[in-house]
Amino acid sequence: MPIRLIGTWQNALEGVAAVLCAVVAMAAVSALALALLDAGSFGSLWSLSMALTAMAVGGSVSAGSDASADTGSMGGLASLLGGGGGMGPSMSGAADAVPLGVTLVGAVVLWIAFSRRLRQGQQRRFTAGELAVRAAGAGSAALVTFMIVAGLAKGSASMPTSAMTGMGGIGGDRSAEGFSGGGLGDLMGGGGTGTQPAMSYHVNAGWAGLGALLWVAVVLGAGCLISRRVRLPVGGALNGLRAGWGPSLSAVVRTTLVLAAVPLVALTIVGTVVGGRAGSAAGAVLLVAPNALAVFLTLGVGSSWTVAVHPVQSDGGSNPLAALMGGMGGADGGMGGGRQPDRTEHLRSLSAGGWPLWLAALAVTCLILLACAYRAARATPPARTLPLLPYRGPLSGHLAMAERFGAVTAVGLGLAAWLAGASGNFGVGMFGSRMGGMEAELSGSVFRTVVFGLLVGGLAGFAGSLLAGVRGIRGPR
Repeated sequence: MPIRLIGTWQNALEGVAAVLCAVVAMAAVSALALALLDAGSFGSLWSLSMALTAMAVGGSVSAGSDASADTGSMGGLASLLGGGGGMGPSMSGAADAVPLGVTLVGAVVLWIAFSRRLRQGQQRRFTAGELAVRAAGAGSAALVTFMIVAGLAKGSASMPTSAMTGMGGIGGDRSAEGFSGGGLGDLMGGGGTGTQPAMSYHVNAGWAGLGALLWVAVVLGAGCLISRRVRLPVGGALNGLRAGWGPSLSAVVRTTLVLAAVPLVALTIVGTVVGGRAGSAAGAVLLVAPNALAVFLTLGVGSSWTVAVHPVQSDGGSNPLAALMGGMGGADGGMGGGRQPDRTEHLRSLSAGGWPLWLAALAVTCLILLACAYRAARATPPARTLPLLPYRGPLSGHLAMAERFGAVTAVGLGLAAWLAGASGNFGVGMFGSRMGGMEAELSGSVFRTVVFGLLVGGLAGFAGSLLAGVRGIRGPR
């Protein structure tokens, strides 16, 4: 059967098409999740979907008071001061988080579309030049497309009623003082008018483009290492790298995808059918189920995770008008009549679950890593069982497996801990000064995750290799 060769431009266009397929899939998942969360009642579903898609590759969102709002219809201080010259009340905020559910869906679609012809070409290997052209097309398309997506992620969204009435530290309940609605709604002009203040938002296009390039590089690199049906133009050291390290990486990546996909698909189907609160929960799961999995697994190997909420105090000391308004709230100096305390919660503390949560995470993580190591040991060729250390005894093959699997686990869990972190802030300003606000953060120790991941992964790799050797099925079938 003759082999049909394809040209340079066709290779490049197929790389571009793979990225476009991934972007469409990511936008569809974002729109579905937002629809389940009823986000369309707060803003444009199209713009919000574009914002989530850009955030999935590292874009950060910034927000501020909607300048297009009709200040003439606003009540309270917003109507009195008119919002001109920075004197009126204003809101600002930012969010830096990665919805890994959207990221993983895009990664799977990207690799499937990118490797389609590579899987079909069983009678010949693609040359290094052809593969480089396909990758260059994918990278260029990702850079341009996600910058366009970030540019489309602009719009305004109204603040939820719960957010406007629940921040007592900024504009607390003033019903006793003659305010009609209380909370930030009165301060920003929403009280008594039946409307809620709106915030305009946008996404940093530069970070989205850079993150898209890194995302494509990681997906294509990992796919080339773990794919079994793709014939690649590698040889020498690269072939040894793929044969020796590919099984460990493949076991970890495939198992993680299954663990993230099963609850994601099941809960999404149930939430879509049932609707209501179940639908809202399904929308949240669709976005952050892999984030929760990353926190759980890294917590199991010994990483520390912290949830912190920090009130932002007024900087009225540099602005007499702001200081005067800040003092109107009472002796504590807040506009809502009291200073909100810092709140920090460690996920391993007793109040957040304590030792039972950590022991459960440890047990589940160890079982998952042991199963991955066992699978990797079965798939590793016997010729690739020499350790990096100068030891050639009877346990050298098991030690080599422990080295490779420990390194893969450390890198994978460290990357997961870095991506699962999130932060955000919200503030209110007046007279050109900050009057107050709130900062929230979910953070994990990447260094501890890497160190403990290397240790636990190494032990799991050694145990999995021993188990495969005892059963006499070491090596590929």
